[in-house]
Amino acid sequence: MKKSILATAIVSLYAPTLLAQDVDSTEVDETMVVTANRFEQTKTSALASVSVVEREQIEQLQADSAYDVLETLPGVEVRGQGTKASNNSVFLRGSNSNQTLILLDGVRLNTAAGGTYNTLGLIPAFAIERIEVVRGPRAAVYGADAIGGVIAIITKPNNESVHELTLNGGSNNYHQEGWRSAGDLSDSAQGHIVISNEGSKGYNITDQDIDQDFGYQSQFATGGVTKKINNNWSAGFNGVWQRYENQYVGDFGPSGTPKRQETESYIVSGNVNYQIDDFNSSLQVNFSAEEQSDGNDVTNAPRSFIDSKRTSVLWVNTYKGIDAVTLNGGVDYSYDEANNSGEIYGTPVQDFTETTRNNTGVFVTTAIDFSPVLLEASVRHDENSAYGGNTTWGIGAGWFITDSIQLTSNYGTAFRAPTFFDLFYSDAFGGSGNPDLEPEKSESFEVGLNGYYDLFTWQLVAYQNDIENLIVADPLTFVPSNVEDARIQGIELSVDFDTGPVHHILVGDWKDPQDRTNDRQLDRRAKQNYKWIAGYNYEALGLSLATNYTGERPDAKGTVELDSYITVDFASSYKVTDNLDVKFKVDNLFDEDYETSYDSFNQFYWVGAERSYYAGLDYRF
Repeated sequence: MKKSILATAIVSLYAPTLLAQDVDSTEVDETMVVTANRFEQTKTSALASVSVVEREQIEQLQADSAYDVLETLPGVEVRGQGTKASNNSVFLRGSNSNQTLILLDGVRLNTAAGGTYNTLGLIPAFAIERIEVVRGPRAAVYGADAIGGVIAIITKPNNESVHELTLNGGSNNYHQEGWRSAGDLSDSAQGHIVISNEGSKGYNITDQDIDQDFGYQSQFATGGVTKKINNNWSAGFNGVWQRYENQYVGDFGPSGTPKRQETESYIVSGNVNYQIDDFNSSLQVNFSAEEQSDGNDVTNAPRSFIDSKRTSVLWVNTYKGIDAVTLNGGVDYSYDEANNSGEIYGTPVQDFTETTRNNTGVFVTTAIDFSPVLLEASVRHDENSAYGGNTTWGIGAGWFITDSIQLTSNYGTAFRAPTFFDLFYSDAFGGSGNPDLEPEKSESFEVGLNGYYDLFTWQLVAYQNDIENLIVADPLTFVPSNVEDARIQGIELSVDFDTGPVHHILVGDWKDPQDRTNDRQLDRRAKQNYKWIAGYNYEALGLSLATNYTGERPDAKGTVELDSYITVDFASSYKVTDNLDVKFKVDNLFDEDYETSYDSFNQFYWVGAERSYYAGLDYRF
């Protein structure tokens, strides 16, 4: 861009203060968040750009999955290649999907083998109590992969007692059956469990005229127990299990034999917590594993297998005994295992040249409240057996200019770790990894202005993220190397307000995502995204309307331009009794035709679903 988006935005940030004196102030947002700095604090004191979605909002949207919730938020783009079980990407502020850290109940979901988690669409929305999204680098707190930010999904209920049955069905033979329970097991113990089964015959996810639908089946379960041992000690256990299979376009295009992917994963997590006065110490031990198989969707076809395992330990300590100061620090350790096996078209797949690695991280964060000025700083050092050491840091400052207006600024560094595929992959067709790869690295700066009023709240943020050493595979040898740089500049604006009984959320995203090495726009990122979410509640009736505009964006290294499009989703619910709710929903209300991405090898477009209808009920016991 000839004129810097960031420079323009910084100047414009101060304009709203001219109007502030004429609007009654309201109480500052006291929503509590944990993800920003790994300790509980108010959303305003966290300083980072944070979005929080509670269960009540998820239910009003009638969201099916985590994807449906995320795509309503500022700075978030969801790009799909078919159904929600397919290889879908979440871009935070234009960064790659593998540059966003994804947590489920505090446990990292990004796999060691591939570095991504692309099936957020299969985490059922009714299992989710809360989602926190931190936009901007958080590597100084979490380590690798948090270049674009962090998405934290929480399934553990907040001391809620509930027993609920969910049944849903709709277009393309969609079905979902679910059960969730939570409550006291004794005077000092609470438990929760969620079970879900869903599936669909799918639809033709390509623009080609073929007689083929691409469907999926998915099962998901999570549960846990927390126990208060005495006034100082508590302990907990949590488990997650997921299995799914989905069809997708085969190696020879839409007219060829489709492929089928089967994945099974689980997470087991235990924690012990100690609290005395202003000091808290928590120790968490996690084990996760995933097995994924891939092959043509025919009987007895050869299949390839990818196995990933991770054992991790996290020790976090927080001290709030100093006036206006919070100190947080800890150590984490992870041991990753991955291997590749099976066959591709009768040729044996070669295992990774190395199958294990470990990482140790040490981090410290401090937050200081000199109201109306807030300060925070974080630093972290990681040592990895595969690619060496990395130190990251971040600083932030906030100032309440008035009781209703807060100015914030943040600077941070981050990195993405090379995956097992990047480092150690080897196959019989000439492809190989590169053990000399360095992590991708980034520097990011943002400045924001938040307004809190009786009639409305708003947030305006301008940011710039410079990413270097991007890992890219050579088109001839398929060997990856650190060869590309990117710069993403942008502005995010979100406004919440009411008009009578209707609550509105307006979101505008403007960005310039540039591949600086090749002087072009990054693939699949739109320069403009606009969102409008409206909700209405009156007695037993609830209605919502979610409108999403996605601007033009390139694909296939800039050789193809994907058209802009608008989707509108409508949802309604009615409380028949205190125990029974009935629901009806229409996705893509106006039956918009649109492409989501392009396959340059087989030369076809992936397309979004046509208008779809759904109905269901929730019954509470």
